Amino acid sequence: MGTPTYCEDATDSTSRAGEVPNASWTDGCNYAASNAPGIGINMNEGAVVGTPAQFTLLDQDGAARTPQVSALIGNTGFVNRSSVDWPSSGGSEGKGTVPLRDATVDASGDGSLSPNGTCQLGTLAEGWVNIPTP
Repeated sequence: MGTPTYCEDATDSTSRAGEVPNASWTDGCNYAASNAPGIGINMNEGAVVGTPAQFTLLDQDGAARTPQVSALIGNTGFVNRSSVDWPSSGGSEGKGTVPLRDATVDASGDGSLSPNGTCQLGTLAEGWVNIPTP
């Protein structure tokens, strides 16, 4: 089974922490400030099996998945309540720009993660692998 994947936008996490100061933003689903796993990404499990007609190395916009990018739904998890546009969803169009990450689940069981790196699909033969975090 591949390692868990998630999207964390550090700017959005910091903004949300200001909105809800008593919440923990370092464990559980709040670690990523969302529930944004990499759907269909089977990290470190070898070749993507199938034909080129079934899979592509490029994303929906024709960009390479090196690294794979992601976003929260609507591209942001924060809405500025002092904005003239309030109330709004705070969303913006387009795909995300934050690299999708993979992690090891902490043994404590509190939902904490230890990041391994970012997710990449460079070749179908190699499959999904991580680019280690320096």
